[in-house]
Amino acid sequence: MQDRIWEIVAKKLAGEASVHELEELEEILRSNPELHYSLQTISDIWFHTSPLKEDANQAFERHLQRMKDHGVEMEPDENEAVIDFEEKHPRSGWIKWMAATTLILLAGWFFLVKESSSSRSNTVPTVALNSEVSTKNGSRSKIMLPDGTQVWLNAGSKLTYGKDFGTSFREVSLTGEAYFDVVKDSSRPFLIHARNVDIRVLGTAFNVKSYPGDKTTETSLIRGSVEVQIKNRPSEKIILKPNEKLVVAMESDSLIAKPSQPQVTKNIRTAPQVVLDQVNYHEKEQVIVETSWVENILIFDSETFAELAPKLERWYGIKIVFTSQEIQNIRLTGSFKGESLQTALKGLKITANFNYAIKNDTVIISP
Repeated sequence: MQDRIWEIVAKKLAGEASVHELEELEEILRSNPELHYSLQTISDIWFHTSPLKEDANQAFERHLQRMKDHGVEMEPDENEAVIDFEEKHPRSGWIKWMAATTLILLAGWFFLVKESSSSRSNTVPTVALNSEVSTKNGSRSKIMLPDGTQVWLNAGSKLTYGKDFGTSFREVSLTGEAYFDVVKDSSRPFLIHARNVDIRVLGTAFNVKSYPGDKTTETSLIRGSVEVQIKNRPSEKIILKPNEKLVVAMESDSLIAKPSQPQVTKNIRTAPQVVLDQVNYHEKEQVIVETSWVENILIFDSETFAELAPKLERWYGIKIVFTSQEIQNIRLTGSFKGESLQTALKGLKITANFNYAIKNDTVIISP
């Protein structure tokens, strides 16, 4: 079975897998959801488009060291052979990449077998009911579900789906924020369960934001069509069109508002409601605000420091502490694209009067 998995994976990466083999791989993934992350990582490595020689050498050396740390020894002569071949045949650098990828495949399988063998020796085999993928604060990740649907998880998020995902149904639960690019399949609708909404789609791209501490859940449609059902109002179903956004407050006695009622949107943080609006386009960054995080851009517009703080905590993996209420009410507007925490705080200080101190992973904001 181990050999068969890697045989199919190799054929898929080379574009030589048959329809039957792809279906076989999909069935294996359903039965072994723990393989999804490893296979996605291998796929990302295989299709890497900028294999600079220096970076490749460094990555290769780090990989060898990691293997050694886990008890997988490499003969010195073999290492030299790979390096010498690269030097003598500079036009054949892709062979070294293939060799490195093969080693990663073997090492990945070694770690999987080692972990599974260890767990089996101490526990009775059981049926895995759910597969869970999560990200910590300060990190974001991209995964591919068994049906081919791609999901980008923002910081501090969790996606859960059943072992039978992709058989007769496609159903996931989301905590946090994710961008979905769903593979179209009219016979198996894609269902997403968030905090206070259920979203039904066939094939589309959209963003869902539903963090536990937030007062609202947002569904932003980029293309296609989605149907949103509010959990405390099951009789109402809202169909979104491209570039529309639905914002649902946590309160139960909400109301429906159209974009033609801008005063409703302005009061969304204080009044219980459901608002149907348009997604926002940021002229400077030339991105859709609701999905800018996928491109590693954090955008905020006239938000109080208190409202911005949770976003910064998730973005940088830190904890923010305010020493006064006055500072929390300062309104801030701007965008960060790859800036470090220090650079971001210095940038905020240009437009707002405050001081800060960083102690380990805690940022203290003071007058």
